[in-house]
Amino acid sequence: MITLTDDLYLGTGMHKIVYAHPTDPHLCVKILHTTPDPDIEREFRYRKALGSRADKMTLLTKYFGEVETSKGKGYLFERVIDFDGNSSKTMLVLFDEAIRDKKNLFELEKILLKFKRVYFEEKILLAGIDPDNYLVQKISPTENHVRIIDNIGTSALIPLAYYFDLFARKRVLKYWQKFVKLLSEHYKILFSEEFLREIAEV
Repeated sequence: MITLTDDLYLGTGMHKIVYAHPTDPHLCVKILHTTPDPDIEREFRYRKALGSRADKMTLLTKYFGEVETSKGKGYLFERVIDFDGNSSKTMLVLFDEAIRDKKNLFELEKILLKFKRVYFEEKILLAGIDPDNYLVQKISPTENHVRIIDNIGTSALIPLAYYFDLFARKRVLKYWQKFVKLLSEHYKILFSEEFLREIAEV
C-alpha cells in the first residue's frame, strides 16, 4: 500500500490526478478520475502491442504496473525530472516563457528539431498534439530530451500502425503535420517563417 498525501500532488489532467511517489523521486502514481477510462486503456493496448520495443522508445515514459494506494488503484510510471532533481517543464511552458523572453528561443528551436528527428525515428503513435503533454527533460546542463506523458496510442478498431511500419509512418507524418500547423497558427509570433519551413520539412 502506497500512502499518497497532499504534499505529493503534482497535477491534474482530464483523465488522471498525478502524485509523486513518497519514497522514489523517479516515480509517480497516476489515479484515474473514473473507470473504465478510454485514454489509459488505449495507452495500455499500445504498450502491450509494442512489447519490448517500448523499452527502446526514449520519448515514451516507462510504466511499472498497478499499485494499491490510499486513494485507490494507481498506475506506477516513470516521473520525468531534470538532472538536477527539478520537475521537467512542459513544452507549453517553454513556449510561453520564450514569448516573454526570446533569449532561449535558439535552444527551444534545437529542442524542437531534435524532437522531430527522434519522433520519426521511433514512430511513437499519438492520439493528440497538445504540447502540455510533452515534457522537456534536462538530461545535462546543455542537453534536453522530450518525453511524452499522455495521448499515446490510437483508438482505431484495427490498429495496423501498431504492427506495420508503413502505417506507423503515415500516422506519425499526419500528427507531425498537425503539430506544425499548431506552431504556425498559435506561435507565429515566436518562430520565424524560415524555422517553420525547416520544422515542417520531413
